[in-house]
Amino acid sequence: MAAASGTLVGIGGTLAFYPTQDQLSAAIASEPALCANLAAAGLEIPSPAEALEAFRRAKNTDQATLRIGECSKNAVGPGVQCTVKYKLRTAWKDEGDGVVAFSRGPDGWQAVQLQ
Repeated sequence: MAAASGTLVGIGGTLAFYPTQDQLSAAIASEPALCANLAAAGLEIPSPAEALEAFRRAKNTDQATLRIGECSKNAVGPGVQCTVKYKLRTAWKDEGDGVVAFSRGPDGWQAVQLQ
């Protein structure tokens, strides 16, 4: 009897640690990169580190931060365009929303902010 009770308590405790749909939605909304870019299947997308490096080069600052959201084929040129949240200075409190195009060239990833 004690073993059965212990098993049920263990299963219940495990289930209590699974996130709810609302918790998952909130986590993805706060950090879009947590969600796989399913729409971008088959596209070459920079890693978060590669995207940040390219964005910092494009903006000529080493203080910029960047979080990639969903990516799709670039409508106006080569590569992909991704929704992003960014700051140009780490001291800034709020992030801006934008769209950045990324393409891979001989010198690595290049970034151009579209919005």
